[in-house]
Amino acid sequence: MRGHVRHGDLRRGRRQRSRRSVSVLRDIAAAFGWLSIVPVKAYAEARPTRWFPLVGWMFGGLAYGMARAAGLLGFGLFGMLLAAALIVAAWAVGSRFLHWDGAADSVDGLLGGATPERRLEIMHDSSTGAFGTTTIVLLASLQVFSVAALISSLDLWPLVAAPVLGRLSAVTGLWTVPRSSTTGLAARLPASEGWLAWAIAGVLIVPLALLSPLQSPMLLVGVIAAMLVPRALARPVGGISGDLLGASVLLVETLVLVASALLSGG
Repeated sequence: MRGHVRHGDLRRGRRQRSRRSVSVLRDIAAAFGWLSIVPVKAYAEARPTRWFPLVGWMFGGLAYGMARAAGLLGFGLFGMLLAAALIVAAWAVGSRFLHWDGAADSVDGLLGGATPERRLEIMHDSSTGAFGTTTIVLLASLQVFSVAALISSLDLWPLVAAPVLGRLSAVTGLWTVPRSSTTGLAARLPASEGWLAWAIAGVLIVPLALLSPLQSPMLLVGVIAAMLVPRALARPVGGISGDLLGASVLLVETLVLVASALLSGG
């Protein structure tokens, strides 16, 4: 009898572990489905937010590989700029231009509306105004020139860190800032997932410090930016939205790239 009970407990334990493993894989797949062009289904019951920095690692690895290839080929100034433009373009295409569209809509709304309601109304308009267009051109230029400077100086750590820290800002925005609306992308994701989820998101940042301990001050700046930028963007409308999350990702990315390029002397 005891043997049957013991075997039953073992089977139940294996089934529970199997379900947990499937749940984790489903959550990871959903994170890539939300934030990239990877063709996976974003399950409605999934909890993808904690895994958003992992998506950043994919983009960071892509940028690192492209930058290393450019360095090995010995490109000159034009070649470095071309490689940088291709990296920024790969990031944009790989994310379905999600963050760029959000940044354009956010700037149009934040600068074009006098009240929170009007700002949100402008953000929800699918057309892009002068404010948004100018912002996209400026951010794209800053990213391209910064990436080119980093490739030239062989300082490639920021190319990995920027996408990871950018996605971390989406995590902090979703978990620490109220929603601006009950509809839209942000409203479809949970507002909080507990300490374990925070631990997972945090663990995904730790390898950045291990890759280059000398970059720890820059990593700290990036983490602080990831915590503060979503709150600053949300304040004028009283909460976070999908557009503002996209803007936050792009702004934190750009901040890390520009600051690192300036510090590298590139």
